[in-house]
Amino acid sequence: MFVAVFIDYARIAAFKVQAERMTHAALRSVMSAYDPSLREYGLFAYGDSSSEAILAKVLNDSVKPSAVKDGFPILDIQWDTTALSMDRELGNYEIFNRQIQEDMKYRAPVDFTLEVVNRFKPMSEELKEAAHTVDLLKKLQKLYDKREKLLDEAIDNQTESAEKLKNLPDLIMKPPSSAIYDEMLREAPETAAEAAARYADYLNKKQIDEGLPFTQQMYIVELGRYRTGVGKVATGISMTIQPAFQTHQTKLEEAHAKIEEARQINEEMKRVITEGENRSQNASYDNVGNSTLPGASPSSAGRGDEAKSTRSLASELVRADSLFDQLNGRVRSQTSDFSQVRTDSMELNMQLHSVTAVNGVAIKPAVTQASRTTEQYMNTYVRSGSSNVIMQSKKQLEEGRGSDAQRKANDKESKGKLKEVKRMLSQIEKGSSGSKEAFKQLETYYNANISFNEASREEAKKAEIDGDPYDSGGNAMKGMDSLFGGMSGLLDSLGDELFQNEYALAYFNSMDFGQLFSWTEGSGDAGDVFKLENQELEYIVYGFHNPSGNIAAAYAEIFGMRLAIRTAEGLVKNSKLGNPLLVLSAAILYGITHAIADMVALAKEGSVELSDYIKVKLTYRDHLRLFLLMHSNNERKMSRMLALIRMNTGVNPDEKQTYASSTIRSSIKLWFLPGVAKSIGAVLGSADEVEDGRLFIDRKADYSY
Repeated sequence: MFVAVFIDYARIAAFKVQAERMTHAALRSVMSAYDPSLREYGLFAYGDSSSEAILAKVLNDSVKPSAVKDGFPILDIQWDTTALSMDRELGNYEIFNRQIQEDMKYRAPVDFTLEVVNRFKPMSEELKEAAHTVDLLKKLQKLYDKREKLLDEAIDNQTESAEKLKNLPDLIMKPPSSAIYDEMLREAPETAAEAAARYADYLNKKQIDEGLPFTQQMYIVELGRYRTGVGKVATGISMTIQPAFQTHQTKLEEAHAKIEEARQINEEMKRVITEGENRSQNASYDNVGNSTLPGASPSSAGRGDEAKSTRSLASELVRADSLFDQLNGRVRSQTSDFSQVRTDSMELNMQLHSVTAVNGVAIKPAVTQASRTTEQYMNTYVRSGSSNVIMQSKKQLEEGRGSDAQRKANDKESKGKLKEVKRMLSQIEKGSSGSKEAFKQLETYYNANISFNEASREEAKKAEIDGDPYDSGGNAMKGMDSLFGGMSGLLDSLGDELFQNEYALAYFNSMDFGQLFSWTEGSGDAGDVFKLENQELEYIVYGFHNPSGNIAAAYAEIFGMRLAIRTAEGLVKNSKLGNPLLVLSAAILYGITHAIADMVALAKEGSVELSDYIKVKLTYRDHLRLFLLMHSNNERKMSRMLALIRMNTGVNPDEKQTYASSTIRSSIKLWFLPGVAKSIGAVLGSADEVEDGRLFIDRKADYSY
């Protein structure tokens, strides 16, 4: 009995081992039927074969009788039931991402280190300071121009108010004099002074005619001419003073408000300068610059001293508080001085209306007083001269704008060059080919995978190049912030994004930039440039579902990146100009000019030097590798890649499983004492079953690509 039980126990142990091995072997055989078309993309998923049929065949073949004659079967294994399930579709982000990691885990970190980080590491300090300087000065430039415009408008308001009185002196006394001498009444008076000078003669002749009959009056014409002249002078004074009063009341109030608004902007500039000393984005540049990586890096491009020096001069753009006090004081003085002019002129006007009445009045004192206050006003606010306070204000403002003329000339030239780049971008955006239907189908696949993963959709943003040089330069530097932020993040943790980006570069096509350039010059074929199969990588980066959107976006970003690098150079080469805004405008002009030249070189030569200071070549695909870092939208990137894979292979990753799980039930016949064996199993806690003299066991196996 002991020997018999021992034999069956040994057979049971061997049976369990063999069943385990066969189960795993059978499942491996099932999973060997992967889809070969996906293998072209380094991916594995189950193909179109019947998994149950393969499993059954492998299991049945494994228990065929031995071909050896007179062989004695120790294990007569029989397969009872099988269950096979497959899941974990390749289109699932988690599964797709894991297969990408398996494919790229060795080469992605090396490629990223050698081809990205080591190239940009020497420029980190220079670009950090350049981005910091452009960021600060761009903000100050907007505030500076707004402040100066407000101050100019305040001065214009003062000038406009003063100009309303320019005809008043000629109505009162022309030319001005400290005394008025009597004159004979020959011509009609054209000024108040002439009316006063001829008043005595007028009064005398009036008294002579008053005692005579109408037909005998000798001076009726002269008296009438005098009264008409006085009336015209009085009317002229009224028509000058009234609109001048309205203008002074509204325009000088506006001038005061604009000066105060300019003062607030001046305070804002102080705040921007103070807060600008600390910039959070600088940490990413430092992280890249201080990284310790294998491989040799080019020599450093510099420490950014010139950019820091330019930034340190930013405080010179702030106006002294006393200036705003002076300007406001001059506005108040003009208001007060005009009030006196108005009072004296209206008093004179009232006397002019009375001078021809029955009881006339002598008006010489009123004319002299009105002339004195008017002349003082004219000298202070209208006429050119050292006493003109409006001209003094303009001179004070101009003293702080020594380089504005050159800066505006630079800006005008920059805008002209940017206009040409925008024209080129517009031409690319209008480009097309026969790929519209392909893009439409691709969008359907993309949306299907987004829905499959229950991810959020996001519309691609249209490519833009700003027409304002400062905004364009600022946006270019923001791109550098994103690039170094991406590099810094991947240095801290070589995560999913790195593997996905390098996978995209390894398996998907990109456009020939030289062909694009030829097409824009009229010698290329749009079909070659805008075909879907020639812009797969661009689509992964940007996600436009039309033939031109992705290429236009790549063109705009390459220009922006070249502009950022060249602007950093421009800050170095123009640092001697002194005024920080002039340095900035010259640097941006330099950057735009050389960025345009870089675009031509990239198209004609296939590569462009990273900068004048780092002689490392960058190709078009190198730029796309960088843009993958700048556009960190991993889920949508994966959906785009999966949509392209489906488009190119005809295989839907959302329906292709990568994981199999099987449960197989098998049995052997017990030779001796099945009941004793069953009792032993009960004592040992085994779940195996004995039925009709056969031992049944269940074995599970799982397999994943």
